[in-house]
Amino acid sequence: MIKKLSIAVPGLLLVAFLLYSCEKEKAAIPTEPIKEIDGSWKIVGAQRNGTDMINRFDFSKFRITFSGNTYTISNPVPFIQEGAGTWSFDDASYPFKMNFQENGGNTKSTEIQYPVKNGKRNIVISFSPGCAANTYQYTLEKEN
Repeated sequence: MIKKLSIAVPGLLLVAFLLYSCEKEKAAIPTEPIKEIDGSWKIVGAQRNGTDMINRFDFSKFRITFSGNTYTISNPVPFIQEGAGTWSFDDASYPFKMNFQENGGNTKSTEIQYPVKNGKRNIVISFSPGCAANTYQYTLEKEN
């Protein structure tokens, strides 16, 4: 009986030690960084109703400048809003929509994508500026 206890006790102690000596690691949940868009953006890609428009219209002077939660537009082209106002994402970390509220006007929303192309962050927006038969998709790239 003593022989059985001398084998069983160390075995139980070893099992207890193994069970309580391992700490469970809590896996860190990765967080998505807030999308920083402050600065001036230009149009580098444009489609209307699926047709490439970048070489058919001069988009080179258009700029949209984001500062905090406001935006301004220089040298307008057909866009979701005509004038300056405020903007917001539907979700700061995982945005799928961008809301534009023109000063004194209504809020209009557009679906967005936030890809990296040629090493630069882009914003791709799709919208219809009024007539539902015309849809536009612009690829915006931040200026240096």
